[in-house]
Amino acid sequence: MTMGYKGTPRAVRIAFAEGHEHYGAEARVRRMSYGEWEAVVGVDGAGETSAMAEFAKRLVSWNLTDDDEQPIPATPEGMRQVDTSLITALKDAWVQALTGVHDADPLPQSSPSGEPSPVESIPTEALSPSLAS
Repeated sequence: MTMGYKGTPRAVRIAFAEGHEHYGAEARVRRMSYGEWEAVVGVDGAGETSAMAEFAKRLVSWNLTDDDEQPIPATPEGMRQVDTSLITALKDAWVQALTGVHDADPLPQSSPSGEPSPVESIPTEALSPSLAS
């Protein structure tokens, strides 16, 4: 008997690309099921406050330190010590990772970075006057 598919990893790793305002910050945050996601943000995605609270509950670890180089705990209380823009960027990257590739996830070196496709273009020709109208 074949074993069933277990799905994606239980936690997502967030790391910002070089050049990002928060480059160097990393976090691991537990994923959630679609049902949990829907309950948090609603079908229209308007649950910003709920999403931040859920991020705080699901935060597993991070590499953040205070001004004295002491680790900041990856807890809701620890989050209160961190700059709002960093917490928001981490939460937004987590939400994007749950729904697809997040902005902080750099493209692999093999990516053509938006260059033209190596496949030849399909030739086209102008419509005849009767089809153009």
